[in-house]
Amino acid sequence: MQEPPDIPADDALLIDFGAGRRLEKLGGILVDRPLPQARLPKKLPALWAAASVRYSLLANRETRRFAGAQAAGQERGQWEFSGPLPDPWQIELPLHPDRLLLEVRPAPSGQTGLFLEQLGQWQWLRRVTPPGARVLSLFAHSGAASLALAAAGAEVVHVDASSQAVALARRNAEASQLAHAPIRWVCEDAHTFVARQLRRGERFDGVVLDPPSWGHGPKGQAFAIDRDLLPLLDDVAALVAGAGSPRHASPAGPILLSCHSSGWYPRRLHDTLADSFAAWASNRRIESGELTSRDASGRLLAQGAFARIEPNRLTSSP
Repeated sequence: MQEPPDIPADDALLIDFGAGRRLEKLGGILVDRPLPQARLPKKLPALWAAASVRYSLLANRETRRFAGAQAAGQERGQWEFSGPLPDPWQIELPLHPDRLLLEVRPAPSGQTGLFLEQLGQWQWLRRVTPPGARVLSLFAHSGAASLALAAAGAEVVHVDASSQAVALARRNAEASQLAHAPIRWVCEDAHTFVARQLRRGERFDGVVLDPPSWGHGPKGQAFAIDRDLLPLLDDVAALVAGAGSPRHASPAGPILLSCHSSGWYPRRLHDTLADSFAAWASNRRIESGELTSRDASGRLLAQGAFARIEPNRLTSSP
């Protein structure tokens, strides 16, 4: 009988995917959960039996009471744990020269609070964000992007509509030794917050957005990416208009837009940024691509798309 291959030593890694599921190692724990777009066969089937955490979608008859959520594209399922879990259950990710320590938080939706395919974007934010930049982090989830900005020395305004997500992000900041970083934590609907900042004449040097396909604000405000992203981006662009000019104290910061929504492929995100930030970004190159993770066999799995604009590198006068 052939022995299964060794599991890589990385603290957080996509191990394998296929047949509509993914196998991840998160802080030493193997996690098996659905991923509908993973249609290829599993590459390392012998490893899957070692998973001690599994998420399964409920059978059709059990999901009838969740018909409203399903109609909006949010299925429901249940977690199964075959052994004790670390307390706290955390992973460590490289954020050169720093590190992020993030909590694994299984949610009823099947999410874990982690988005490993975003690691390259977090590392990019840490690398290119100028110290002192004032950056808005919208749909900020469990806070990894906000923490990458803070680690670079930015002043961050972290906005998410979920109080549970904001609480998780604050715990991640404390674990990552960033509890005292200049981060303002805001639980609010993104468009409501942005509109108020515009009325107040606020300005930001950069912005990071990772909008969901759909969602709701704390007061029931509905968000649908196909309907609401473009007007939101136009308002966000107005918030960074003039940032980096001589009258503005802080250097210009990064612009990063990412999402996991069907139809929002790299070229579309590229063109969306080009349209919304035309005046502000006319002299900068817009990069775009897929959000990917590489499994233990070397296969790339695309799980979304991004477009981004690197900050200007301002130099002081001689």
